[in-house]
Amino acid sequence: MKKLTLLFMALLMFNLSFAKQKEKVDTTFTFANFEPESESGITPLKRTKVLGKSRVEYFAFSGKKPEIVRQMNKAMEKFIQEFKSTKTKTYTVTSKVTANNSYFVSVAFNIIEKDSKAGMSFKETDGISFNLKNGKPLLLKDLFLPGYEKELENAINGKFAELGLPQTERFKGVSKKTNFYLENDALVLVYNKNEGTPFADGQVFIPFMLTNLIGLLK
Repeated sequence: MKKLTLLFMALLMFNLSFAKQKEKVDTTFTFANFEPESESGITPLKRTKVLGKSRVEYFAFSGKKPEIVRQMNKAMEKFIQEFKSTKTKTYTVTSKVTANNSYFVSVAFNIIEKDSKAGMSFKETDGISFNLKNGKPLLLKDLFLPGYEKELENAINGKFAELGLPQTERFKGVSKKTNFYLENDALVLVYNKNEGTPFADGQVFIPFMLTNLIGLLK
């Protein structure tokens, strides 16, 4: 009887373990069957937070999938901490939702940085995009197939040439530090002062329609 009980318990544990493995969902981001106008079920909620002497406008999120929303809000709170004032720098930040579909939500931030030590102000743009399979932030590499860098670099260089913009010395179009945000049908790469061009205020936006990146995107 004891042996039968132990065997039953072992079988039960195996079945529970197998069921858990079976329930695992692949949360890898992909554009497969992408529909730009699809409903996300996510509602952006405008918020304002004072971080030291900085004033930051951002978005919190609500929706029917609490774990995904929790991950998004957690990542957003971490992201905006970058704008907390220091002894010499304060930030005024505004934001807008640039994409909201069943695949991703994206928010762009316009930032004015005031440096009291240098006596100057700088304008920058940054963005954060969320994978709606798990609510976590997307890196640029998460959007592309392996080995995409060279071809995307060539396309970026072509865009600079079309715009007639000289590039900064040692310009690198694709890196871990490349700022970007998504629109429902486009990817926008952002190069802030001293990152892309010495021309004008040094800020450059390089947009790509997603349909023009087929073959590179996941």
